[in-house]
Amino acid sequence: MDFSFTEDDEMVRQTAREFVKKYILPKRDKIAYGNKIPDEIIKAASDAGFLGFNISEKYGGAGGSIHQMSIIVEELARGDVSMALPVYVLLLNGWPLMLEKYGSEEAKEEILPSVLKGRTFFGIGSTEPSGGSDVMSEKTNATFRNGKWVASGEKVFISGVREALELPGGGGFLTLMRTSDPSLGSKSFTTFAFMLKDVRGNLNKEISTTVFNNIAREGLSTGGFSFSDIEIDDKYKVGDAGKGFQIIMEGFNVARIYVAAACNGAASEAIDMGIDHMRTRKLFGQPLGRQEGLQFELSELYAKLQSSRLLTQKAAWTLDRVYKDKEKLPMSEQNLAVSMAKMTAPPTAHEIITKVMVWHGAMAYTKDTPLGAAQGGVMSYYIGAEGGINIMKLIIARELLGKEFLSYKS
Repeated sequence: MDFSFTEDDEMVRQTAREFVKKYILPKRDKIAYGNKIPDEIIKAASDAGFLGFNISEKYGGAGGSIHQMSIIVEELARGDVSMALPVYVLLLNGWPLMLEKYGSEEAKEEILPSVLKGRTFFGIGSTEPSGGSDVMSEKTNATFRNGKWVASGEKVFISGVREALELPGGGGFLTLMRTSDPSLGSKSFTTFAFMLKDVRGNLNKEISTTVFNNIAREGLSTGGFSFSDIEIDDKYKVGDAGKGFQIIMEGFNVARIYVAAACNGAASEAIDMGIDHMRTRKLFGQPLGRQEGLQFELSELYAKLQSSRLLTQKAAWTLDRVYKDKEKLPMSEQNLAVSMAKMTAPPTAHEIITKVMVWHGAMAYTKDTPLGAAQGGVMSYYIGAEGGINIMKLIIARELLGKEFLSYKS
């Protein structure tokens, strides 16, 4: 077992840290509270190779590993603890990767280079009003007629709706739709690259959109879209008909690793802020860090953070064996590694940030520190995005006990 990082890993980390120092920290508060991610930061992230880092050189990417991308996301989250930029970047790696692996050549050539240039957004469009976790109840559907797919439905709580509309190259989502008899279960779904606005800037006016007013992570929008009897060209079908559920689940495994890495990054920044505060804040004539009770809390939280980081690193290593080394690992092994990381990182980060806020006292309840933005940002991944904590627990139990023990299966 070797827990060290390679020279290339450290170069990737240093590049991300320099990016954070130059572009994010000077504008951290503006991103966190009520403003979108500045265009110049998106452009700089593209120039740095962070957008589509996992995509092959054929389409302009670096062909980078999941492990190295998780390093990038972790460092970005240490800068933008509100999670807006880290989430933006992780979305534009995990879901374009699914498009590259399963999409038509025509769709890949059209969309991927524009995504990598920072001109086009491409995320995930799965959640519906019935709920994000109960995929089998999703109602969005598409029927193949006269060489086109005719689709109707609604998606909600989708990250990047505003960005897909406002970016010059438009944007869209890897969207799950039912394309055959529901009795087929998971095999009744197909995925599509569903573009709200195409890379040439043409807006699909038949799609109705909305943007929600979130309590945090304000730099990246969350919204929804609905449509009725819209025609989709067959080139935008991603993977074979009936394989959509598996493709979405595969994409979630990649995205969940990056989410865990982002939570670890925000937690690491909070720990550093807490240590600095303990060293410099005077209370009753001595540094706050002399309080033994706070020392114990710090020790416990630091150990929890390192445990979370190790689980995330193992999950990334596991999927790199599949994507880089082409090993045929059972999905159960992949699911288990990823779900443990995703189950652990958000609540650990939330606990750490909350404790550090308590250490800071009243100052933490102001926007003069980024801790409130960090707490709200990681909460989005605690309660639902990319799979809530309880869903991760169900996946882990399923892989340990077997599918016959699933409580929601009759």
